[in-house]
Parts: sequence; C-alpha cells; structure tokens
Amino acid sequence: MAPPPSSHNTLFPLALLFTIGSLWGFFFILIKTGVTGGVAPVSYVFWFALGAGTIVFCIGLVRREVPRLERRHLVYYVKASLARFTFANLILYTAQGKLPIGLMAVIMATTPICTYALSLAFRVEKLVGIRVIGVALGIGGAMMIVLPKSSLPDPSLAIWVLIGFCVPLMHGSAYVLLSEKHRPEGSTSLGIAAGTLFATAILSLALALAMGQFQLLAPPFSKGELALMLHFTLAGLNFYAVFELIRIAGPTFMSQSSSLAVGFGVLFGYLILGETLSLWVWGAIALILSGVGLVSMRRRGPA
Repeated sequence: MAPPPSSHNTLFPLALLFTIGSLWGFFFILIKTGVTGGVAPVSYVFWFALGAGTIVFCIGLVRREVPRLERRHLVYYVKASLARFTFANLILYTAQGKLPIGLMAVIMATTPICTYALSLAFRVEKLVGIRVIGVALGIGGAMMIVLPKSSLPDPSLAIWVLIGFCVPLMHGSAYVLLSEKHRPEGSTSLGIAAGTLFATAILSLALALAMGQFQLLAPPFSKGELALMLHFTLAGLNFYAVFELIRIAGPTFMSQSSSLAVGFGVLFGYLILGETLSLWVWGAIALILSGVGLVSMRRRGPA
C-alpha cells in the first residue's frame, strides 16, 4: 500500500499558493510607491526586468536551466517581451500611479477572461457555453467599474481604468500567440523567463533613452527606488515559486493565486494606504471573480 500523504506534502503547496497570491497583491503597493515616488514608468520597467531577470538567471544557473541563445530562442524572447512585459508593464506602472491598489488588482484579475475571449477570436479554443457566460460576467464587472459615476473616487479616473484594461488584454494576447506549442524546442521555463526578462531590459532601456527618461539606480536611494528594488527582488523569487508550484501541484491549482492576489491587493490597499472601494467596485469584484471561475472551467469527459 502507498503511504498516506504527509501533512508537509498537503500544506506546502497551499503555503506556496498563498505566498504567491500575497506577493502579487503586495506588488501593486510597491509599484504605486515606486512610480509615485519619482521613478519614471519606463525606467521602472528596465530596472525591474534587469533585476528580476538576474535573479531568475542565477536560480536557473543552479538548476542548469539557462536561456538558450539560438536564433529561434532569441526571436521568441523578443516576441514574449513585446507582448507580455515591455509595453504591458509600461501601461501597468503608469496606470497604477493613478488608480487605487484594489482597483488595479481587480482589473488584472480579468486576464483569464481576456485570454479566453481572444482564444475564441483567433479560433484557438472552441466555444463553450459556461465559459462564454464567464466572459459576459467579466465584461459586466468591467462596466460596473467604468459606467456609474459613483463607482470611482474621481469620475475622471474612468479613462485610466480603460487604459488599465489594456494590460490584461496584452497578457491574454501573449498567452494565445505564445502558447506552449509555439515554445522553441529544448526550452525550459526558467530559461524562457530569464531570456524574456533580459530582452525586456534591452528593449525598455532603448525606449527609456529615446524618451529621455532613463534614471540611474544609485545611492542615496529614494523611497520609490527602494520599493522598486524590493519589487524586483521578490518578483525574481516569485517567478521560481510559480514554476515550483506548477511542478508539484499543476497549473490549475496555481491559477487560484490570481483570485488570492485580488483579495490581498484590496486588503493591502486598505491596511497600508487606507484605500476604500465603492459598492459598485465590490459588485464588480464578485462578477469578475465569478467570471474567472467559469472561464477556468474545462469540459469534463473522456480524454
């Protein structure tokens, strides 16, 4: 008979899940502190990508999962960077400087909904009724944030909400266009993560220099710069935690961290910054998380 599962085997994935979710929620605080503390968004993208990429590379070096440098791998890194990091993070960091923490966390929670909607548009996935209802709920939640004048602290923030929704749309397009079947042969998750982050650093550096917004990260560090450094350090470690959780518990279990990130984002926004959300936004949270749950469901049946 197989031995019964130990409490360690049961509790470790759960602890890892809550760690990832809480860190994602806390990252919104660090981003807002960084960009409102004087770090230009494009410069933030560069230092984040370089710092987190270096940490992921070092972890991969220990595990012998370093980025491959063949042409097809380099092309993949650039595509992934453009679709998933460089411009998406530039928009995210800019919008986060304007919006409440909890609200941006809710917006980012729509990524699975955007991914499925784009998968349908590009005919990557088939139409499934229950998942379409999930998309409809997500759209309804978005409308509850944007349309009512009393949903936001300042009605003028509605334009920044719409800009913020570009981020999950870009993430969704990256997941559709750069799915597992497009991954170069011989790649590893840590290698791709490090390669993509380094590609992001190169692209964002060029963009920062072209815009005249490059900022050198050197002492004495400001509060915003300290937040940035803490962000890329924790994010680099979090990348590894995500891959580990997928390895030991599977992608479906790991996907629950997205919902936890919303809860932790709202909680941290309230506890640390004193932010509160309107009833409209709370209703939107309920609709969006319900939609994410439905979109994440798969049809069951014989394989």
